[in-house]
Amino acid sequence: MFDDISLFVQIVRAGNFSKASKQLGMPANTLSRRLSGLENKLGTLLFSRSTRSLSCTPDGERLYKWSGVNIDSLDTAVNFIRSGKQGENEKVHIQVPTNFFEIFQNSFFFELLKFYPELELDIHVSDDEPDFDHSPIKLLLSTQKPGMNNCTTHKVCNLASGFYASEAYLEQHGTPATPEELANHHCIYRGGEKPINVLLPYSGISLPVRIKSRFTTNSTSGIIDAAEQGLGIAIINEQSANLASRKITRILSQYQTCDEELYAAYSNNKKLSAGEKAVFNYAIARMTTIG
Repeated sequence: MFDDISLFVQIVRAGNFSKASKQLGMPANTLSRRLSGLENKLGTLLFSRSTRSLSCTPDGERLYKWSGVNIDSLDTAVNFIRSGKQGENEKVHIQVPTNFFEIFQNSFFFELLKFYPELELDIHVSDDEPDFDHSPIKLLLSTQKPGMNNCTTHKVCNLASGFYASEAYLEQHGTPATPEELANHHCIYRGGEKPINVLLPYSGISLPVRIKSRFTTNSTSGIIDAAEQGLGIAIINEQSANLASRKITRILSQYQTCDEELYAAYSNNKKLSAGEKAVFNYAIARMTTIG
């Protein structure tokens, strides 16, 4: 059953039998037969099938949520044990966005290297989409949904952001008491003047709020620096606020936004190696706990 659940997870990530078949090197009819066997063993349907789409049933969603990362971890461990016996070391080429190490300060990749001493990492920092077919990069971690057609994309989580301002700014302009009052302030964040969605506490409901800005940048350090200089209220990831050295303080502490998303992607044209799977699975597990 372990192998069949592993296949189920891969089918969910691929989105359909055709893509899963290509990635796994297994005929689509074999995948369908294995999936039907798993459904019979569990006594429930895992997918709602149609000619155009394949979507999880509620039971399928539960199984994927509970088993996805665990299956990946077991599969990766087995593959690494096998490769270790053959004396193989592997270098994995990964691309991350320019703000990655500003957001993930807590030894993100270093913990991975401790867990897999055979692994070598080559980290390329860029906000441009990589060419998986003609570059050494095999994995992409991005805060923007990739627009490439030749890759499998996995949405990992939404990043929670809070509101921060300098004491000087708040003394001059006052402290907003509700998210709606942000409309009377200058905000500093990545989205220019797009409305933001503020999560209301304890409800799961988001409130769209239109804001204005005199300064925008895609640099987290730049946003924090502008807030320290009193240019407005910074909307930044809660992990990044540690960079501020206490020169800005949090306001509206019971509210947050989750407009920024994290994605992991890899090429459709090649199966992931053991090392690449290790990084991919680790990133999903680690990012999910952060988000």
